[in-house]
Amino acid sequence: MSVQEIDEEFIRELSDDRDEPDWLRQRRLKAWESYDDLPEPNVIQTPGKRWTDLEELDVRSRSRGMEARETRASVEADVPDEVIVEDLEDVVREHEELVRDALDSVVRWDENRLLAVHAAVWRSGLFVYVPEGVEVDGTIRTRTEVNEDARFSQTLVVAEDNATVTVAESVEGGDETYFSNVVEVVAGDGAEVNYGALQDLSDDSYQFTSKRGLTGRDASVNWIDGCFGTALTKSTVSTVIEGEGSDTANYGLFFGTGDQHFDLETWTRHDAPHTTCDMFTRGVMDDRSVSAYEGTIDVTQPAYEVDAYQTENVLLVSDKAEADASPRLEIDNHNVKCSHAATMGRIDDEELFYMNSRGVDEEEAKSLIIEGYFEPVLGELPFPELEDEFREVIQRKMQKGR
Repeated sequence: MSVQEIDEEFIRELSDDRDEPDWLRQRRLKAWESYDDLPEPNVIQTPGKRWTDLEELDVRSRSRGMEARETRASVEADVPDEVIVEDLEDVVREHEELVRDALDSVVRWDENRLLAVHAAVWRSGLFVYVPEGVEVDGTIRTRTEVNEDARFSQTLVVAEDNATVTVAESVEGGDETYFSNVVEVVAGDGAEVNYGALQDLSDDSYQFTSKRGLTGRDASVNWIDGCFGTALTKSTVSTVIEGEGSDTANYGLFFGTGDQHFDLETWTRHDAPHTTCDMFTRGVMDDRSVSAYEGTIDVTQPAYEVDAYQTENVLLVSDKAEADASPRLEIDNHNVKCSHAATMGRIDDEELFYMNSRGVDEEEAKSLIIEGYFEPVLGELPFPELEDEFREVIQRKMQKGR
C-alpha cells in the first residue's frame, strides 16, 4: 500500500473523526505547521563521530500508515472510584478540564520535529488521574501488541498533592512498524509516581520515545526503562525537579543483538534546592549491535544542597559490537554533591576460565555473567510483575545472541 505524507487536511479529518474540542484541533495544527522550522532531535555525538542517523525513520510518510492493521491494547487496573484510568482520546472530551493544561506541558512538541509530528497525529494513549491524597495500591498495567505500520501513543499521568501511583507498560510486536511514544508525568506536592516501561518490538521496527516527569515540592518521580527490540531506537527519559525537597530515580536496561542500534539519553534537571537524583543504567551489546548512551545531571543556579549521582555500564559480549557511554555534569551552584561514572568492557577471560574449570560450558557461563550483570538494576524494580517480564526478555535475548 502506498502511503502519502500527512498534511493539514489529514489532521483536520483525524480531529473531526474523534469529535475533539477545538483547542486540541488547533494544537495539532499548530504543531504540524511548525514542523519545517524545528530541528531534528539531538543525537549523541562524540569527538569525530555522529552515532545515529534518524533518516531511516521517514516519519512524514510513516505517519499516515496508522490503522493499516489492528493493534491490541489492554489496561489492567483495580483503582478507587475517584481515580481515572481511561483512553486519552475519550478523556479530552469527558474530562477536558483535567487534560487541557497538563497535555504537552511536560514534553513540549516544539522541542524537535519528531515531537511536533507526534503532537499532530497521536491517536492512542492512556490518561491516569489520581486525586489529592489518594494512594493506588498495586500497579496500573498496560500491554500493547503493535500490528500496524505506525503507532503514535500518548500517555499522561497526573498525580495531585500527596497521591501515589505506579504504572507499568509493555510494548511488543511490530513488523517494520514506526512506534512513537510520549509519556508525561505531573507529580504534585508530596506525590509519588513510579513508571516502568518494557519495549520488545520486532527487530525490524523503529522507535522514537520521550518520557519526562515534573515534580512539585517533596515529590518523587521514578523510572525504569528497558529497550530490547527495534532496528533503531531513539529514546529520552528525563525528570525536571521544580519543587524543593523532591527526588527522582532513573534506571535503565538495554540489550542489543544482531544489527540493532540504540541512541539512549537520560537526564535530570534540578531547579530547586534540597533535591536528589540517582541515575543507573546497564546495557549488554552482542553481535554487531551499536549503542550510544548519554546521561546528564543539570544543576541550575537556584538549586543548592543537591545530591546527584549517575552510573553507566556497558558490557560488550561480541568483538564486533560497539558502544559509547558519556556521563555529563552541568553544575551552576557550588553547594552540591554530584558524581558520575561510566565503564565499558568485555567479559573477563579469567572469570570465564574459572567457570569453565568448574564444569560450566562457555555459553552457559556467558549467560550467567549477563544475568548477574543486570541484577543490580532488576533488584530496584518496584513492581514484581514487570521484573518477571524483564527476566524473560533477557533470557530470550541471550538465546538469540548465541
